[in-house]
Amino acid sequence: MVTLLVATGAAILIYMGWAYLDAYLRPFLLRPTDLNYRPDEYALYGLNLFSPAFLPWMAAIPLALAVLTHRATLLSRLPARARALVAAARSHRATRSLGDPTALGTVITIAAMVLAVAALSNRPISNYLLLTLVIVGPLLLTWPARGTPLGRVAFAAAVAIAIFCALWAASIYAQQRGALSARATIDEVADRPQVALYTADSLGLNVLNVRRQTLGPGAYKFHYLGLRLLLTRADTYYLIPDIKPAEWAAGHQRTFVFKEEDDVRLEILPGNRPG
Repeated sequence: MVTLLVATGAAILIYMGWAYLDAYLRPFLLRPTDLNYRPDEYALYGLNLFSPAFLPWMAAIPLALAVLTHRATLLSRLPARARALVAAARSHRATRSLGDPTALGTVITIAAMVLAVAALSNRPISNYLLLTLVIVGPLLLTWPARGTPLGRVAFAAAVAIAIFCALWAASIYAQQRGALSARATIDEVADRPQVALYTADSLGLNVLNVRRQTLGPGAYKFHYLGLRLLLTRADTYYLIPDIKPAEWAAGHQRTFVFKEEDDVRLEILPGNRPG
């Protein structure tokens, strides 16, 4: 079980990292696979998506499991009046139904199926709600029968579905975060590091706001301004033009890929610096 949880957690982090980078790089006409990211880099990007807002939920899971495991001991330590209230609540018909994993799992699974059909009809259904129901419902439904041969197969299928849905939910969250980061980069492109590009030959960069200056005799004859640094990978630089969001939306977006070689030199300057 520990191995399964560790493997699932690692897969979720890697997949989240890939989904984040895919959504972030898409407006810049790049893909993560084109930049040769390693699995450990994907995992670090995925881990970076977590924030302190997740801590209460992460602490609540082991706490709930501990309460369920030691519920008999905890109930015995309650005052007599509280134990009487708990006993009365447990004897209620609705509470007994909730205490039956098969019945509760059936209800949740049916609810998930109904919401899935509604989502296919373009109804506004939360993806997170639907995926949570699909994770919880089958697990509860198959849990009591997991000791039988057929029950083990059903429970294994429910676990596989839960892992798949967890990956799906994580990818949706990561893609949303990646799209927001890309939007922030486009909106605040002037805050990105400025790049002064020196070349021995003319590059013919006919792009909005990218200016060329002729330097005269020397190893580098041309100087290009109006470029911002998107990211670097090893000795490769990915540059974007310094344009406004409206100009980006109008179709003037470009991404230039350069390697610093003998005939190309790049100078990195702080953002918001005049050309």
